[in-house]
Amino acid sequence: MKAPRIAKRDAFSVGGIDLRTTNAAEMDLKTARIPGLWERFSFESLPGHIPGQTNPGVVLGLYSEFDSDADGPYTLMAGCEVSPESKMPAGLVTKTVPSSKYAVFTSEKGEIPSIIFNAWQEIWAMTPEQLGGERAYTGDFEVYDERAVHMDNAQIEIWISIKG
Repeated sequence: MKAPRIAKRDAFSVGGIDLRTTNAAEMDLKTARIPGLWERFSFESLPGHIPGQTNPGVVLGLYSEFDSDADGPYTLMAGCEVSPESKMPAGLVTKTVPSSKYAVFTSEKGEIPSIIFNAWQEIWAMTPEQLGGERAYTGDFEVYDERAVHMDNAQIEIWISIKG
């Protein structure tokens, strides 16, 4: 993966479904819950049921509500960017991501979920200098756009909130 580009982004809202987990739980097939979240998101065709989308066709994986850092509990949401005033139907939630500075990574092309796992492994191993700053843990997200349509030859972006 190439060095990240640094970008600023204003606050935005995401609507979708979420769960609470840890990276340690996700490393064990018996306790991993993230695959089930994404299966439900796809199986129930949830992007078609999320009102007020501001960027139709783009799905986000939002990591938020970190208890501490990459080792502690966090919330993962599978969703779409929505207007802040959107009202979600029963079973869906909205989260607001604060304005932040980000280190933006583009994954290698390949098969999902391998490219995602490999990208995160590289990010977790980076120093603050390599990231472009110290992680802020205010809201990190994966972007699944037209480059991720073919799951066997996909590419995604990962936006890591950094301080500063």
